[in-house]
Amino acid sequence: MSLSRNATQTAAGRWLLGIGVLLALAGCAGAPDFAELEAHVEPPAGLEATGDAELRVQLRDAGGTLAETRSSPSGSGPWPVTLRFDRRTLDAAHSLRLSAELRQQGSLTHVTSEPVAMPDPGAGPVSLPLDPRP
Repeated sequence: MSLSRNATQTAAGRWLLGIGVLLALAGCAGAPDFAELEAHVEPPAGLEATGDAELRVQLRDAGGTLAETRSSPSGSGPWPVTLRFDRRTLDAAHSLRLSAELRQQGSLTHVTSEPVAMPDPGAGPVSLPLDPRP
């Protein structure tokens, strides 16, 4: 009886070890390859962000949003922003564009009227101008 129990425990241990190895390999293959993009959001002259302001910067393609970051701007800008994204999402993306929007007191008040093309790696910070929402 103990031999049978020992054989069962050994088989179960091997099975668990195999599952653990497969999960570890799958985790390595699926690990994100993060990159960061620096941007400066430039509000119009004279604009001061309110205390409840929320700044959103998005990286989009024809299919929708690929990455987004949110921050609470203060002062009159420009406001530095770091957008973190998985490089692998760019492989199948087309027409990459960056844009920003500012919400104050629960309303969308300013937007990037012309989205900016994704810069080449190492190009330095991207400038995203904000205009009053039409």
